[in-house]
Amino acid sequence: MLAHTKQNFETYPTNRIVAIIDTKMEADEACCDLINAGFDDSQIDESVGSEGLKFLDPDGRNHGFLTKVVRTWQRVAQGEELAYLKRIKTSLKEGHVVLSVPALTDVARNKVTEILQSHRAENIRFYGRFHVEHL
Repeated sequence: MLAHTKQNFETYPTNRIVAIIDTKMEADEACCDLINAGFDDSQIDESVGSEGLKFLDPDGRNHGFLTKVVRTWQRVAQGEELAYLKRIKTSLKEGHVVLSVPALTDVARNKVTEILQSHRAENIRFYGRFHVEHL
């Protein structure tokens, strides 16, 4: 799994699928299925609880200037991204898991989505360079 370090933090999850999974056990099972499907376990992020909240930093307090700028833009825009950040924050506080998986191709995106759906993931989104797609 991706280590929660400053070097591994991404202000915006470009070319990644992000989803919320109800339990840690279900998320662990999804991770095993992703690894068995050929996804690199060192690139999969499984964030949970206060550590996950600090790492994902939905408020923009822990990771420097660029993160503050992006989070401020997301708050000012008052759109869907702000609602999703709030959902992530609430989910982590409630003990749910936020899973993030790189998906550079359509084939990878489809496979990740299929695996996450089989584990009852919710709010599955693909973050491209300049767009967000609900899956």
